[in-house]
Amino acid sequence: MANYAIIASAGIGKRMNSGINKVFLMLDSEPIIASTVKKFQECEIIDGIVIIARKDDIEELGKICEKFQFKKVMKIVEGGERRQNSVFNGLISIEGAKADDIVVIHNGVNPFVDAKTISGCIDAAMKYEAAVVGFRARDTIKESDEKGFVARTIERKNLWHVQTPQAIKYSTAIKAFKKAFDEEYYGTDDTMLVERLGKKVKILECPYENIKITLPNDLEFANRLLKNSRIGFGTDSHRFEAEPGKNLVLGGIVIEGEKGFMANSDGDVILHALFNAISQGIGNSSIGKYADKMCEEGIKDSKEYVKVVLKMMRERGYALGNVGIMLEGRKPHILDHEENIKESMASLLGIEKDRIGITATSGEGLTAFGKGLGMQCFCVVTLNKMQ
Repeated sequence: MANYAIIASAGIGKRMNSGINKVFLMLDSEPIIASTVKKFQECEIIDGIVIIARKDDIEELGKICEKFQFKKVMKIVEGGERRQNSVFNGLISIEGAKADDIVVIHNGVNPFVDAKTISGCIDAAMKYEAAVVGFRARDTIKESDEKGFVARTIERKNLWHVQTPQAIKYSTAIKAFKKAFDEEYYGTDDTMLVERLGKKVKILECPYENIKITLPNDLEFANRLLKNSRIGFGTDSHRFEAEPGKNLVLGGIVIEGEKGFMANSDGDVILHALFNAISQGIGNSSIGKYADKMCEEGIKDSKEYVKVVLKMMRERGYALGNVGIMLEGRKPHILDHEENIKESMASLLGIEKDRIGITATSGEGLTAFGKGLGMQCFCVVTLNKMQ
């Protein structure tokens, strides 16, 4: 079974009043369409991408795909008279698609979709045939009559603002679109057509950042959103083993000649504090929720725990900025190992070494750590919103 993404980019975008197709407008340093396609290119469960474009834009989109090395883009398809026609052109262009394959339809100007939203939508479509994402209505909704008076106030708890992606099983999508065309019906979104088959569509909540850029102030907001960052703070501490035998591990580096930490894992206080900082920054739980189970499975290397939280971070659409480490302990002497720890962490995190700062204090014997009974680590990280 395969998962395909159809990126709808054939609209004119009159409300943007820009004079060019809004997918080519710049979001920070790259076109909006590049930011959008990149999310599906980097999503591990997407097997192929089809971009739908106006005839006059096909060449330019081809250049963008080449520049950004979007290897998953299978073809760029000319759009139709209306969005529904365009999406159908994308559907029938997928050669060899099977009935149970999932097609994810997404607007080319929704650049802030994250991998978690994409995968959640696909999982729901696999189970229910069709799924759509959106955010819950936060304001009171009123319906007016033809003369502009309030006809009724609608209960908002079950109301949603629908966005993309929208995921549908391939055979269901073909049936839904053909039925709509046979009956000369045009919907305002893709899953409406599935509803007309008498099928239920699962709705999932997505982050409020997953906006469609329609108006000039949307683009202004989107550029501000890119500059948003979060801060995460984490801590961890461990007592040293009473007797030699277990290696001391700090920042993924084995420190020779020192007793290891009392812990089910390797007890790496630096990587444990780092995990907690990143997890806190993205609104998740502490390391024990994830590492305890991994320990039971025999996974003792703390680097493996960090890989878990890095994956969660990327799924939320964030990237690491800076990492600050503060250690307290009488031994070992951290300056002797600082560069090796930085190199190890930089390799693990995929960032430059100079974005990692490590400071340490002996504790002057005022605490258990200062007396040499163990070590304590504090970590602070900045998380930057990815394009």
